[in-house]
Amino acid sequence: MKVTLHPTFLAKSHHPNALFAATGLRCIGSRSTSITPRKEPRANRLPEPTYTAVLFVAGREEDFDHISSLLGSQRTAKIHQEALRKLELIAPFSAIEKNYLGHEAQGESRLEVVLHAAKEDQYIIAAFIAYVASLGGKADTQRMLVVSGLTFIPVNLDASQVDALGLFQFVRVVRAMPSLRMGGRPMRAIGAPSFALPTQPALDQSLRVGIFDAGVGHTSLAPWVSEVVLPGTHNTTADCFGHGNGVTSTVLFGPLDKGAAFPRPYANVRHFRCISPGITEDQGVPDIDLYNVLQNIDTVLTNQPLDFVNFSLGPYMPMDDDEVHPWTALIDKHLATGDIFATVAVGNDGDKPWPMSRVQPPSDMVNALAVGACDSVTDNWQRAAYSSFGPGRSPGLIKPDGLSFGGSNAEPFVVYNALSGQLTEVQGTSFSAPATMRTAIGVKASLTSPMKMLALRALMSHHAYRSPNMPMSEVGHGRFPQTVDEVLNCSDNEVRVIYQGTLQAGENMRAPIPFPTIPLNGRVTLRATLCFASNTDPEHAVNYTRAGLTVVLRPKKNVKQTVSFFSAAKMYTTELEARTGEHKWETTLRHEHQFNATTLNDPLFDITYGAREDGQAVDNSTLPRLPYAMIVTVSVENTPGIYNNIRQRYQTLQPVEIRQEVRLQAGEQRES
Repeated sequence: MKVTLHPTFLAKSHHPNALFAATGLRCIGSRSTSITPRKEPRANRLPEPTYTAVLFVAGREEDFDHISSLLGSQRTAKIHQEALRKLELIAPFSAIEKNYLGHEAQGESRLEVVLHAAKEDQYIIAAFIAYVASLGGKADTQRMLVVSGLTFIPVNLDASQVDALGLFQFVRVVRAMPSLRMGGRPMRAIGAPSFALPTQPALDQSLRVGIFDAGVGHTSLAPWVSEVVLPGTHNTTADCFGHGNGVTSTVLFGPLDKGAAFPRPYANVRHFRCISPGITEDQGVPDIDLYNVLQNIDTVLTNQPLDFVNFSLGPYMPMDDDEVHPWTALIDKHLATGDIFATVAVGNDGDKPWPMSRVQPPSDMVNALAVGACDSVTDNWQRAAYSSFGPGRSPGLIKPDGLSFGGSNAEPFVVYNALSGQLTEVQGTSFSAPATMRTAIGVKASLTSPMKMLALRALMSHHAYRSPNMPMSEVGHGRFPQTVDEVLNCSDNEVRVIYQGTLQAGENMRAPIPFPTIPLNGRVTLRATLCFASNTDPEHAVNYTRAGLTVVLRPKKNVKQTVSFFSAAKMYTTELEARTGEHKWETTLRHEHQFNATTLNDPLFDITYGAREDGQAVDNSTLPRLPYAMIVTVSVENTPGIYNNIRQRYQTLQPVEIRQEVRLQAGEQRES
């Protein structure tokens, strides 16, 4: 059944779990919806269309009958009757609602079916397989994927039977199996400009960098690149290698200057070849690549520790507000520890009609940076017309997270195709994503101070820039830093502080903000970016992230007054519909604000970690600690010496140390 909550009772504390437990029912999933409630509890206001949640609830027929008996029983505990008042609607989940294929489809169809079934629910899966067979179809159990409380199964079935397929009670959605995207606009080789590969080894050979793509097919970059050929990918094509070489070149060298020497790679790369024409059709079944490729990626992420990963591939479809794709759910699970810095290309359909122009899975993950493309490396940049855009799902509303240069007709992105020995002009988010990862690798490789991957993610978002007239739905937080220097350099009138660690659920952490004691000659700008990694519940799209942070700013240390710093109104521009109070479940929070100097006196942030599971409250003592990172920049107008003053006042703060090789290289560049 579907149980729709009244919009007033969306918070986890209002979840009707006690009511369900009393009747024998269980909540197995949720999604968002918009309704006009029958009654508005706030005085002098008429009901209007409002965002709320639909809960999917399972049980026996007599369990549902028990709900009716609770309404009329004099012996019913008042708490259950109060819970019933919070429900707007209880209704069947019809087969037609589950059909995302469209009734115009005909003939044999390759379908993706999502079941409400966890790993332990084998009886549901077995019953479904038998039911598909009774309809004349076949469920492909060899490629079945189970993520949390959802099971994803490829099914071959005549399109006329899709509504009948939805009659199986635990089916959540039936949709067409999308093809695999391996994005990028057509490549064009450049004449024959002179170029020279670097002779130096990678700056930091301890970093573990993984690229999941279409392979490289040679050993010309062997000093820095090793290729791992995953099952089913031995037979391939020049087009596949062309894409794989372009992405690998980007991670090693970034966008190249024609005729200039290649820059030194920051780290060595393992290229996992997970795409090939052979894997896209198995035993005459097309589009099987989505599951084969994802299973290969899952195996690597499970068994090989990596620090950085890039995905310039994924399902060829726009993301959906109501449903989480298996690519998103499975990879997000691997990133929930916060130990991997991941970049994902958002897709290249930004010039198509909505919703085909929307960001594509798995760029709707909450534990990775979704990267779009801008059209220029100059300050006069815009979102490239082909770059897919948002908004994303809530949580994860800010998608893309930001942009990087991805090439345009006027200003192509140049890569080295070692297979042909040529420089090649390309365009696409397939290249802006690894370019962003390369900058982050460069920051990590340039430092000797410990820097966690979450802190790198926070730094990249913290230094992203957009002009106020650029909508966040198109550019996210803005253009990511294009060079390492943009991240490492700090002006004399400002200080930037990195906080990183873990938080215990239910506890408050006080984060003092270093503040100068010298006379201040102008207004103070406080900019902060907070990132955390979260476990997810893909069956609860409306409550996808399990962790959330509540942050308040105390402008004066010894005064109890607090103000909200990160809030929906401050985070989102008007074209993004923000859910009141839900911004705390976003895994990246960023804001900046100007203050009069007299309003601040040793300010601080109070941060509280709250949690939920399946949208419900949980026992905080049972939860693991939450990894987080926060970047805070304090800058003061017309006041030099801020950095040195804070260094002297806060002796416990340790300056970030830069590798000697990087200092020498920077010095040589300045001298030239």
